[in-house]
Amino acid sequence: MAHSARRPETFRPARAVARKALSCLAAGIVLMTVSACAGRSDLGFASLMSEVPAARAIVVPPPGGPSVVAVLQQQYQDGLSQEIALSTASLTTGQNAFYVSLLNNTAGNMEVPNSLTLPSMTPDRLQREMEERMPGVEMETSLVYVQNRFGPFGFATGRSSTGDLCLYAWQQIEPGEPAIFVPGGAISVRLRLCDADASVDQLLRVFYGYTIAAYYRQESWNPYGDPPSPPQHLGEKDAPMYPLGLGDSEGRATVARRRNNIESTRQVTTSVRAPRRTIDKDTIAPAIQSPAAPPEPAVPSGYPIVPPPPVQ
Repeated sequence: MAHSARRPETFRPARAVARKALSCLAAGIVLMTVSACAGRSDLGFASLMSEVPAARAIVVPPPGGPSVVAVLQQQYQDGLSQEIALSTASLTTGQNAFYVSLLNNTAGNMEVPNSLTLPSMTPDRLQREMEERMPGVEMETSLVYVQNRFGPFGFATGRSSTGDLCLYAWQQIEPGEPAIFVPGGAISVRLRLCDADASVDQLLRVFYGYTIAAYYRQESWNPYGDPPSPPQHLGEKDAPMYPLGLGDSEGRATVARRRNNIESTRQVTTSVRAPRRTIDKDTIAPAIQSPAAPPEPAVPSGYPIVPPPPVQ
């Protein structure tokens, strides 16, 4: 009995060693976890803007226009916006770019965070945009009515202190009739373009020829409205249509004018003849040159005549 009473006392040092080992192991695990958490670094960004490939640009410049060099995109709950940077050949401060917003729902809730809204294009707001994107350039809004394939748009021109010609154009594409139950969406486009050698017509061609390459895959999304009806005389008899450059909407009037011009030119050339003179065989008469007609100014077809920018 005495031997059996002393047996528990012989195992007390072993139990103490096991408890101490378990405590050290738990402390090591806790220290390793804390050190791992302290060593991990998650980088955060204050801006929601991210860069996407140039092939995912909403707006594509026309062929021969400035190339796309970068696309910055910001996603919203009801749409997205992009800043499409273009190649720049000027000394004016700033970057040539398209500023595009694609709205999926025109009846979005203003109280929803991270929602996209398209403000109205008031003169004050457009002036602030031009001052922000083209600082120091005096811009003059054009009063000429212009429109491209998406409808009417406005623009302003100006010349910077370095002599570059600058253009700022704006357009908002949305259905003509507002939809109450199923909004059709909207597209807002801005163009900031400065060039050292281009004219106003050349800068405007970029806004005339751009293409919208993105859309929402929803049946209700249609900011363009109903497609236009075909021409009135399409498919009818006695209504010839000529290729581009050979006739206007009437066709025959253009051809008649050209024939009249040719006939008048022939009459002028036949009526202007050198007077007959008796020339001695030892003298040489100078050659008489017919009066040359002044060259007609080349007017680009399909585009309105734009007034020149203000000269500073």
